[in-house]
Amino acid sequence: MLVAGGGVAALEAALALQAHAGDRVEITLLAPDRTFTYRPLAATEPFGGPEVVRFPLAGIAADRGISLIRDALAAVEPDRRRVRTQGGASLRYDALILALGAAATEGITGALTFRGPQDVAQVRRVVEAAAEGALSSVAFAAPGGATWTLPLYELALGMSSALAGGPRPQLVVVTPERRPLEVFGEPVAREIAAVLLSRGITLRTRSFAEAAAGGRLWMAMEGAFAADRVIALPRLVGRRIAGVPADGLGFIPVDEHGRVEGLDGVYAAGDGTNGPLKQGGLAAQQAARAAAAIAAEAGAVARHPEPPVLRAVLATGEGALYLRSPAAPGEPAVSAEPPWWPPSKIVARHLGPYLAANLRLAERHAPVGLVA
Repeated sequence: MLVAGGGVAALEAALALQAHAGDRVEITLLAPDRTFTYRPLAATEPFGGPEVVRFPLAGIAADRGISLIRDALAAVEPDRRRVRTQGGASLRYDALILALGAAATEGITGALTFRGPQDVAQVRRVVEAAAEGALSSVAFAAPGGATWTLPLYELALGMSSALAGGPRPQLVVVTPERRPLEVFGEPVAREIAAVLLSRGITLRTRSFAEAAAGGRLWMAMEGAFAADRVIALPRLVGRRIAGVPADGLGFIPVDEHGRVEGLDGVYAAGDGTNGPLKQGGLAAQQAARAAAAIAAEAGAVARHPEPPVLRAVLATGEGALYLRSPAAPGEPAVSAEPPWWPPSKIVARHLGPYLAANLRLAERHAPVGLVA
C-alpha cells in the first residue's frame, strides 16, 4: 500500500489502514517534506498564540512501523501499477492513495498572502506597525471562490486582541460569503457576527476584493476603500500529476469512497481532490473512507465511516469557540466548551488522538497542546 503525501490526509489514511487491516497491509509513505506541520496554529502564532508544532515524519513512521521514502510523486502509471518519483525512482503499488494537498497561490494582487507558517513573521510585522500607531486601517480579505475562511476571522480577532489597550487601526473583514462562516449555518454565522461587532471589527460580506494598491483595497463592484495593509487568504489550485485526471483547476475527481475516476486501485483524499471545501477535518474523513474501502478489498472488516461532519475550533483571541455542522442531536452548533476529544483544531478519528498522545515526537511543544 502506497500513500503519497505527508499531511493530514496522508497520515490519517495510514493510521486508519492500520486500524482496519492490521498486518494485512504494508504501508509505504512517499513524502517530500521532512516534517508534518500542524498548520492551523499559524493563524494565531503572530499574536502570541502557541508556536506551530512540527512532527518529524521519520519519527511517526518508525513509531508506527511504516516505511518512509523522502521523495515527491512525479507521475502515476496505472496500467503498470507503478509511480515515478521526482528523484527518479519507480515504485510498485497494490493500492495508491494520493494525498498531495493543494498549492497556495496569490488570490488578491498586492496583498500579504497568508499561506501558513511561512508568513507568520510578515503578519507579526504588521502587528508591530499597528502597535506603533503607523497604520490607520488593516483589511483581512478572502478572494472570490474561497470556501474555507476561518483563518481570516482568526487573523482579525487575533490582531484585535493583540492591540487591545493601545493604538489600534480600523480592522475590516472582507469576504465573498453572505454571512461569516456561512458553511456552518445560520446559528454560527450570527454568533461570529456578534463577536466581530463586540470587538469593533467591521464586516463586509458579499464583497469581492481584487487588488491592494496605493493604500486602498480595490473591489470588483464596490470601488475601493482605505486599507494601509491587506492580509489575504490564498487561492488554492491542485497539483497536477502526470497520469492522473484533473479538473480545470488541477483538482482530482473522486467518488464518495475517494476512488479516482478511471483509475483502478487509485484513491485520493484531502485538499487535492475536487471537493468544494478544503479543510483538515474533512480531509481526514475523506482519507478514512478511502482507507476503509482499501481495507475491505484486502479482506478486513472495516468500520463504516460516519457521514461527513464539519468541525472546527475558532480562536477568538479571548478563548475558543467550537463549531460543528450539522449540529449533533441535543448539542449546539457553537459552544465555548469542547464537544469532542481531544479538543484539537484538526478533528481526525485516528490522527487527532495519536498526535495528542505523542507530543513527545514533536520538534516544538505548544503550551496548550494542539489548540490555539
